[in-house]
Amino acid sequence: MLYIIGVGPGDPELITVKGLNILRSVNVVAGWGSVLDRFSEYLINKRVIKLSYRDEAEGLKELITSAVNEDAALLMHGDPSVSESQLMAKVTWLCREYGVTYEVVPGVSSVNAVLGMLGIDLDSSVLISLHVRGSLDDRLEELKTILRVLRRYIIVLPPPYPHGPLLIAKALLDLGCDPEVTIIEKATYNNQRITRTRASGMISLGNEFSDLTIMVIPPCSRD
Repeated sequence: MLYIIGVGPGDPELITVKGLNILRSVNVVAGWGSVLDRFSEYLINKRVIKLSYRDEAEGLKELITSAVNEDAALLMHGDPSVSESQLMAKVTWLCREYGVTYEVVPGVSSVNAVLGMLGIDLDSSVLISLHVRGSLDDRLEELKTILRVLRRYIIVLPPPYPHGPLLIAKALLDLGCDPEVTIIEKATYNNQRITRTRASGMISLGNEFSDLTIMVIPPCSRD
């Protein structure tokens, strides 16, 4: 059995009771290093599989084959169903390939945390994720379409690269839109950082950003 556990956005206290109970009970635990580090006290005497981009395929295969005969857990940042489609597709495919039953244990997403910080309700916003590997062309066009049509807050998970948020700022300026954007890096971590600046200001500063960044864009009216 494989448990895919959303462990929350950064603050380890935001893991759910169910997720923590499962983590304590299993013998095999996998996850990215930054996620595993948050829960190191619960990993003593467990078999730990640290995932990395270079060895991701091998690590996932080791995890799933372990889950054939014993309970195992994959710890995922935030919530497994929020901007984790690429990794989830790989994991669920391997589970089918090896006949492993899996359960998704929801977690607190960084999106939830950011909405709470800013006092924005999900029903007045739209989420779009570019936090993916590979070509971004289609998703950038989707973002531009949303910006043209909707008058809601746009919650954007930018590409996970130092200059990823600058691509979003450029897309805004391409549409003749220069709103004040709120940029939240490493939400709920001890070193969380919030920046408010116009899209044009982002371009001129050329800052580098964390790979754990969320951008909140207000309705961009050009009437």
